[in-house]
Order: sequence, then C-alpha cells, then structure tokens
Amino acid sequence: MDSHSPTLLKVENLSKKFLIKKSLFKKEYFKAVDSVSFSLNYNQVLGIVGESGSGKSTIGRLILKLIEKDEGKIIFEGKDVYKLSGREEKVFRKETSVIFQDPRTSLNPRYKIYQIVEEPLVVHGINKKDREKKVVKAIEDAGLDSSFLDRYPSDLSGGQRQRVAIARAIVLQPKLIIADEPTSALDVSIQLQIIKLIKKLKEEKGISFLFISHDLNVVGMLSDQILVLYRGKIMEKGDVKSILKKPLHPYTKILLESLPPNHPKEKKDLRSIPEIYREEIEGGCVFYSRCPLAKQKCKKEPEYKKIDNREVYCHFV
Repeated sequence: MDSHSPTLLKVENLSKKFLIKKSLFKKEYFKAVDSVSFSLNYNQVLGIVGESGSGKSTIGRLILKLIEKDEGKIIFEGKDVYKLSGREEKVFRKETSVIFQDPRTSLNPRYKIYQIVEEPLVVHGINKKDREKKVVKAIEDAGLDSSFLDRYPSDLSGGQRQRVAIARAIVLQPKLIIADEPTSALDVSIQLQIIKLIKKLKEEKGISFLFISHDLNVVGMLSDQILVLYRGKIMEKGDVKSILKKPLHPYTKILLESLPPNHPKEKKDLRSIPEIYREEIEGGCVFYSRCPLAKQKCKKEPEYKKIDNREVYCHFV
C-alpha cells in the first residue's frame, strides 16, 4: 500500500440507508449517511461531531466494513477497501482498529486483561513468543502497568477499562483507529486523561484517529479537523480553530451555543437558541425544519461553498 501520499483515508460520496418500514406497495428508508466526502491524513485526528442519530457511528462502521455501503468509495492508502481480498484484506484489518463507547460491554468479562489485549495478535497469527512482549508494551503504552494483565474487567474502574480497550486497539500498531465516543461513558476528569492519552499515541506512534463524539468541547481539544454532521449530511467541515472560533453554519452555531460555560460567571442565556420546528421538505436543505435562518430558497438543496479553509452546506454564507 502506498504511504507516500499525505492522505491515509479518503471517503467519496459515501451513502447508507436503512429500511424502517415495509408494506406490500411501499418501502420507507432512513438515510443515515448522505453523500459524505472527506479525507484524513497520516498522523491526524479528524473529529466527527453531531447529535444522536446524525450518522456518526454509521460512518465509522462503513469504513471498517462492519456494514455494507450503498454508494461511494472508501480509499485507504490508495486502495478501495471494498475491493480488497486475500492478503490485502488481511493487511487492512491489521492496520485499522476501533475503540468502542462503553468498555463495560466491549470487553469480554470472562477473559483476563491479558487475553483481551492478546486476542487481535492471535487472530492475525502472531507467534506466541512475540505476543507476550507486544501485550505488555501495549498495556504500558495505554498507561497501565503489567500487573493489570492478570485481572478481570470487573476488577477495574471505568477509566482503566477504557485504557484496556485502547491497549487492545493499538497492540497491532494500526495506522488508523476509529474512536467511537470513547469518553462519553466516563467521568469528566477521566475524559481528560483519555484525551491526553489519545494525543500522546498520535504524536508518539503516528496513529491517525477518526474521533466520533457529540461533544464539541472534547472534539475541539483533540482534533486537527472537524466535520459537523446532521441527519447524515455534512453541514460544515474545516480546521478546528476556524470552526470553533467562527462557525458559519447555523447548526454549528447552535451546537456551540448549547455548550455549558467554562465558568459560572459566563452563564449563557439559552433563550438565544431558538426552538423551531417546521414541516420537513423533500429535496431541500436537511436542516430546513429547524434552521432559524430558513427562507423560501432553502426548499432547494444548497451547494457546498468553499470559504477560506472550510466547506459549508448553506445558502447564506
């Protein structure tokens, strides 16, 4: 696979819909991902942010081929992942990994920590002599010492369990990790520790992350680029500083306004966030029914506009 290009992952016009209702004469679908395109460079963190149901996790599952896409391309190191087979497929599986949201459900309670971290090595046929060394290195890189390897997940705190999940994700030294809400089940103080750990892994090991979250604060602390998603459609994407300092899309502005203040003295007036519910329309802007700026022209779908170092899906920017 070609590692000379700065681009590790490229997603082109990715779409996925799910059947939600079926009758004799009609089928109804939910469009989870709608013509999504983005790229992720080596040694970079791309944050995907949006509310529940926006399609964030579906994008991660499509990239890892855990579910089938309907349309579009996913290019990893210059190769279409849906056309890989044999050895190339095995290499792709080895060079990509995932960290799930809740370590209580993602770690096998019957396995000791050693077995949990070792499992990817067994699956990929790493010889037993090398496995112990790699397991110890992974658990230490995740911020725990080797004494944890003889314990069970039930013996650990939530933060420690998530570190075990991270150790399992990095044990094969992947190039890309999909981190699907890896901090949302943790206390705020533990969240910060996990964010610092992910930053460290990126800097020291050169791992790229697709970091999925509903929390713009967390995404802002960690990401180089941000992609704002609403109902499967990208509303705005660009570098983290530009989007957090001066959001252009109304939905991004609402997400930022809804964040809690950093200090009680900075209490926000949440009445500034309008609650608007219009009838949904076919073929127009997907944010029309909730947008405070919506006008007649929004009944036609906007084109993406390139403004400085970002792209925005809106008629009014």
